[in-house]
Amino acid sequence: MDKSISPHRTAKRTRAVSPPGPNRAEFKDALAAALSMAAADERIGLRLSANQMRMRFEFPDIGLVLNVASGGADDLAWSFDEQVDWVPQIVLQMDSAIANRYLQGRMSLAIAIAHGQARIRGGSRAALFCLPATRLLCEPYRRVISSAYPSLVAA
Repeated sequence: MDKSISPHRTAKRTRAVSPPGPNRAEFKDALAAALSMAAADERIGLRLSANQMRMRFEFPDIGLVLNVASGGADDLAWSFDEQVDWVPQIVLQMDSAIANRYLQGRMSLAIAIAHGQARIRGGSRAALFCLPATRLLCEPYRRVISSAYPSLVAA
């Protein structure tokens, strides 16, 4: 009996390597501008407020966090501070390059999670409510980067 080990059993699953991410300052400014645009847009602002999401985005490759909450007195609040006045329902962690592609509609979040390029922490119910709402930020983000941050436009 052959006791050799099949290469299929010893192959390790490796995390996909992300392309280089955007400049931290530029990415942060683009996110802030997109959130301002989303808050000012009645259609997007109302949908986000109705969702009452509280999320934390972590971009470990550039040392940036973004906390977003909707449904309060200001309708949409965000902060790049580590500590905020609310507890996130879910935490979404991904490299900035993946987030940049996702926010442009060029990357599926489900595929990024399946490939190990994004991680999510929190309850499944919260994820079902919050994650679809993040797609509402894509349109303002695309408009912001196409007009003010062309270096962030993904190929």
